[in-house]
Amino acid sequence: MNLRTFVAALAATFALSIAGALADTTTAAPGIVFTASNWQFTPGKIAAHPGQTIVLHAKSIEGVHALVSDDLGIKSVMLLPGKTVDVTFVAPTKPGKYYIHCNIPCGPGHDKMTVVVDVQ
Repeated sequence: MNLRTFVAALAATFALSIAGALADTTTAAPGIVFTASNWQFTPGKIAAHPGQTIVLHAKSIEGVHALVSDDLGIKSVMLLPGKTVDVTFVAPTKPGKYYIHCNIPCGPGHDKMTVVVDVQ
């Protein structure tokens, strides 16, 4: 390969990598838009099938909060105002009600910040 061919191939590779970097990457994966505000999560209930993969596109719209669920294998995930974080978990194979909690005290009513994941 001569120098001219090498430089042309290098330029083409660079142009393709720049085009890929500029491509729209803001399209979210299918999932549930999930918000936290002082003393509540929305939605407050999520229906799931046994073994179903769930993606929460989660963000805080008021205050700092965090999601945690030992039952669902969700380690503490901090939610900051205006920043979306994808939280992925697999619904248990056994039908029942499972819970996600806020684990950052946010004032009176913090103890009511619970989401029910209803596996049917």
